[in-house]
Amino acid sequence: MSGRVSVTINVAQSINGFIAGRFGRTVHISSEEDWKRVLELRMKSDAILVGANTVINDNPDLYTGRTDAQDKLPLRVLVDGRLSVPTHSRIFDGRGRTVVFTANRERNMLNCDLVYSDDINIPISFVLEKLSDMKVNSLLVEGGATVINDFIMAGVVDKFSLYVGNILIEGDGIPLFKPGITIPGVVNSWERLGDGFIAMLDAEKLKEELIKNGRRRS
Repeated sequence: MSGRVSVTINVAQSINGFIAGRFGRTVHISSEEDWKRVLELRMKSDAILVGANTVINDNPDLYTGRTDAQDKLPLRVLVDGRLSVPTHSRIFDGRGRTVVFTANRERNMLNCDLVYSDDINIPISFVLEKLSDMKVNSLLVEGGATVINDFIMAGVVDKFSLYVGNILIEGDGIPLFKPGITIPGVVNSWERLGDGFIAMLDAEKLKEELIKNGRRRS
């Protein structure tokens, strides 16, 4: 019988609330100290999940800082309803296993396992059910903003760590949360880390307030 997947969100944003620059431009937000923390999170996770825009804009391999000589590499998971990412993306480098959740049955991709959904807006419950079947116990969600908000709205987040870096990003960058509502008291704890700080957020309170203000459940 499948078990519940423990979900951790980890993301970095600028002081003014953006996770990327204009048109998704990559901005290095994390400090050296935070990057070490992220690598530790990755090493402890069975799988690391990102969305299509993160792959298109940042092209991460999600294995940086690890070698094949270390313990089993985590599963790389991509949520891409339209299967829009380039075939040469680094997560398809064959170094470890990559699973792609998509609704596009017309396009094929090499060096990955395709898991099909009937809904182009891939339900988070569907993703977690399939990952549980794959023996994934712990999942690290790294972005982007749409994927993170979908996990919050699904009510499945166990831990939410937000690093706020010592940087400002242009006003038309990509925000982690859409403007328009005020949600006080969402930080459970915070501490200095390098030249920024790390905050632990209350994902359940975020979900409740977003629902009150008209956001849908995923």
